[in-house]
Amino acid sequence: WSRGGWLGALLGVAVVLLLRSRRAALLSLVALMIILAGLLFGALQPELVLAPIAQRLQDIPAYLGFSDLLNQPLTDENFAVQERLAHWVAAFRMWEGSPWWGVGAGNYAAIYAQVRLPFWEEPLGHAHNIYLNHLAETGLIGLVAYAVLWISWMVWVWVRFQQAGRFRVTGLDSAVNDERAWQAALALGVLGVLVHLAVHNFFDNLFVQGIYLQIALWMAVVSILPSPEPKGQVAEPIR
Repeated sequence: WSRGGWLGALLGVAVVLLLRSRRAALLSLVALMIILAGLLFGALQPELVLAPIAQRLQDIPAYLGFSDLLNQPLTDENFAVQERLAHWVAAFRMWEGSPWWGVGAGNYAAIYAQVRLPFWEEPLGHAHNIYLNHLAETGLIGLVAYAVLWISWMVWVWVRFQQAGRFRVTGLDSAVNDERAWQAALALGVLGVLVHLAVHNFFDNLFVQGIYLQIALWMAVVSILPSPEPKGQVAEPIR
C-alpha cells in the first residue's frame, strides 16, 4: 500500500470532517491523536505491529532525512524508498543548476543522466515528487506559480462550500435547503480531493492516466453550483 496515498487520504478526510461541523472537528481531532499515537508506537515497537505496516513505518526516518542515502546498503526492503530519494536528490541538483527558471518543462528525463546518483540509471520520467519536479523543470518561478494555482483552487472551492453550506435560508421549503446541503457536500468533497492530491504529490506525480481531466471535471461541477442566496430571502447561520 502507498504511504503517500494513505497520508493524503488521512488529511483529506480530516479537512472534510473539520469543516463539516464542530462535533465532527472534535471527533476528528481525537481520532487524529489516536492515529498519531499508533504510528509512533508502531515506529518504536515494530515487533508488536503487523509486519507490512511495521515495514512502512520504519521507512519514515529515511524520508525525514535521518538516514544517509549514499551509505545505506540497497535491499529489497528499502529499494522503493532509496529509489524515490535518489530521484529527489537528482531533482534538487537540477534546480541548483538553474534555480530561477529550471531546466525546462518536460526536461527532467533528458537532464537526469547528468545529475543522477550512482546505480540509479533509469530516469522514470519524473522526480516522484510533483513539487521537486516543478522546481527542477521550471525553477522557483514555476514552483511558486503552481503553488499559487493549487492554493487558489482550494480557497475558491472552500468559498463555494461556505456559500452553499454555511447558511440555511428562511422562507424556503426543506427540499430547497436539502439541495443546498447536497451542494455543500459536493464542494466539501472536492476540497478533500484537492487536499489529498496536494499531500500525496509530495511522494509521487499523480498527474498521469488522465487524472488532470478528473480534476477539471470536479472543478467544472463546483463552478456550476447555483448562487448561494436568492434575492429577498434572509440567511441564518446553521448551528
